[in-house]
Amino acid sequence: MAVTVMFRALNQTVKIGSLSLIIAGLWSCTNLVKSGVGVTDIEQIHSNWQRKDTVYLKGTVENRAPFLQSGAYQLQDATGAIWVMTNSPLPNVGDQMVMKGQVTYQSIPIAGQELGEVYIKELEQLERESSAQNNL
Repeated sequence: MAVTVMFRALNQTVKIGSLSLIIAGLWSCTNLVKSGVGVTDIEQIHSNWQRKDTVYLKGTVENRAPFLQSGAYQLQDATGAIWVMTNSPLPNVGDQMVMKGQVTYQSIPIAGQELGEVYIKELEQLERESSAQNNL
């Protein structure tokens, strides 16, 4: 009986410890992305768009295009720029963003030429910092 009680206490301790590690791991992963670790350079997306990966991007909003039910914004980092489609409220030009998205390619064949475009479907805005000029 004492062994059973001791085994149950040990089992409960292991469960609590495992849960704590999982929560800490998820929290640290999000903070790593926000700090820039694990962020994909936009230049890499343009050269490897066939993989259609989920990516994390960090950059500055350079342009925006509102649509009826959605919108798009152009995100710029040190390596390039890419359009991001979103159903969330559009960020302002100059805002700093960290976001998670899906690499997507839209084929546009014209006169026998492929003029398609790579863009990102936004899955989640992880961080958004308003630019100083928008706060004036």
